[in-house]
Amino acid sequence: NRVKSLQDGINQMLSDFQNNMQEDSRNTILVIKNLDGTNLAEFRHNLATYGAVKVKTIDGQAGEVDALTVEVNAENYKAILELFKKALIENARGYDAKDDRMNENPNQMNIQSMYSDIDLDVNGMETEYQASFEELLWFINTHFANTGQGNFEGQEVEVLFNRDILINESETIDNCSKSVGILSNETIIGQHPWTSDVDKELQRVKDEKQEAIDEYATAFNPVNPSGDEGGGGVEE
Repeated sequence: NRVKSLQDGINQMLSDFQNNMQEDSRNTILVIKNLDGTNLAEFRHNLATYGAVKVKTIDGQAGEVDALTVEVNAENYKAILELFKKALIENARGYDAKDDRMNENPNQMNIQSMYSDIDLDVNGMETEYQASFEELLWFINTHFANTGQGNFEGQEVEVLFNRDILINESETIDNCSKSVGILSNETIIGQHPWTSDVDKELQRVKDEKQEAIDEYATAFNPVNPSGDEGGGGVEE
């Protein structure tokens, strides 16, 4: 598995961090002076129970209990977790929604770069599906031949996989506008992000132009109520 070991590492680091951040008697080392005869287990028990210890002076030397605290540096855990997460996304060929390249207004190159790993994964998946469809097609052709519906052996069949990807619409629309007069309207309309059907959109554009021409012609050549063109004369 490409990500199991990395996910296990993330879980382990989070578990260790949680344990170390909790109040734990082992996070504090006690230095006991002039209390050599004290039982450590009993000492710990009394400290946990009463929250205090009794010290005494032996031969003029005062007894002391000093505490050495083991501090947990959270930044170390954050750095390791960040490395684990980046490696997990890279190994899984996934998408990082918190990628710095998505800040502000990413351009098309940044978007394509972020999806490059996913494209690699999809390419492998598409290759497997294409091979599966070729095997399935053999059974379909055999069924048609056996049932007398025709012999389609050798007929070329193309299986297409449509892919969706995020784009910068403003940048794409600006490029379409700059291509007017260089590329055909059909090509420009086909590349416009708001176009769902190129043929219908071309027909709409054609109809709108014809409607504008008709309105222009009517404005300069009006039709009178009787159906004759022109304003007509005045009868005497």
